[in-house]
Amino acid sequence: MLYSRILKLSLLVAYLTAQPGNWIELPNAPVVTRFNDIQFLNENQGWAVNGWGQIYSTPDGGNTWDLQFEQSQTHFRSVGFFDELNGWAGNVGYGEFGATDTMNLYETSDGGVSWVPFDNFTGPEPKGICGLQVINDTVMCAVGRVRGPAFFSKTINKGETWISYNFNQYVSVAGLIDLHFFNPDTGFIVGLTNVDHTQSRGIVLKTTDGGESWLPMIITSRMGEWAWKINFPSD
Repeated sequence: MLYSRILKLSLLVAYLTAQPGNWIELPNAPVVTRFNDIQFLNENQGWAVNGWGQIYSTPDGGNTWDLQFEQSQTHFRSVGFFDELNGWAGNVGYGEFGATDTMNLYETSDGGVSWVPFDNFTGPEPKGICGLQVINDTVMCAVGRVRGPAFFSKTINKGETWISYNFNQYVSVAGLIDLHFFNPDTGFIVGLTNVDHTQSRGIVLKTTDGGESWLPMIITSRMGEWAWKINFPSD
């Protein structure tokens, strides 16, 4: 996960070498205006997704990249892999950023060579996925979406089944964008209190029971804010 978080900041422009603070350009990185997410299993194998419905992979730490999947009506916002074969990619959903794809989650069992949509959720189906996080070998969590509605989803069996929860009982949560879990039980999610950005405040919530319940930790005091990303450098 360390490589995933560091390289996410680089936006595929540079690579963190063994020497702290020393960055070099990746001359063969795919060129788009923005990549939304990236995950590396180790220092070599990684994937990156963007809003043009593209999924790229690298086997050599970013020296070379292969376009594995492309679907123009999809806006991929997140990606997560359990291992070298089994991974998931989240689509922000119909109506956001020009996306017309109604399938909000895609899975692969062959390292990204092929991707198929998944829509068999237990509970209310989310309208889109913004954030994905692999927690351990079998647990992955997801949140969505920007501008709502707000959902939290998770699998505890490596993607065989997914359960989803809406936030209808939390009137202050209009949408969710990112998450950070320390273990399958304890984690944070961040988002917004109003889909109108000018009327919104950022919000951070915490769970200690795997997402069954949430406690608001802070709602920012200023208007015109969304909480966009959350990360902890250590536990």
